[in-house]
Amino acid sequence: MLWRGIDDVAANGGLPFGSSLSSWMNNSPGFNLDRVNAAVRLEYYGRGGFLAGWQSFSGLTLLKKPVDFVWLPYGMHLLVKPWERLVSQQGNVDWFNFWLNGVDDPDPLKAAEYERWRKLRPSKTKSK
Repeated sequence: MLWRGIDDVAANGGLPFGSSLSSWMNNSPGFNLDRVNAAVRLEYYGRGGFLAGWQSFSGLTLLKKPVDFVWLPYGMHLLVKPWERLVSQQGNVDWFNFWLNGVDDPDPLKAAEYERWRKLRPSKTKSK
């Protein structure tokens, strides 16, 4: 459980302790990863982004859910650098095209990425 402050308190019905713990467990995404039924591409930016996303990524991985983690260490919420925008936007197109349409991009530079995603495909039915 990663607690990031007042926003989490409001969203999850109180502090993650004592009488509001059950509300937290019902509302906090980190405690409900077992309910995820779709392939998920997590994308995070900045220095704090890695830790913010790792809880969901590691949890979904442990549950054998199809998940990919993209971290742009110097990115901001609104990406402005062309390379970061390309990674984000083309990555989303490729991810959805793969999972929703079953289409692989033949670009040899993306071969390793698609191989990694193909290995996730069987986990879609084996997830706990």
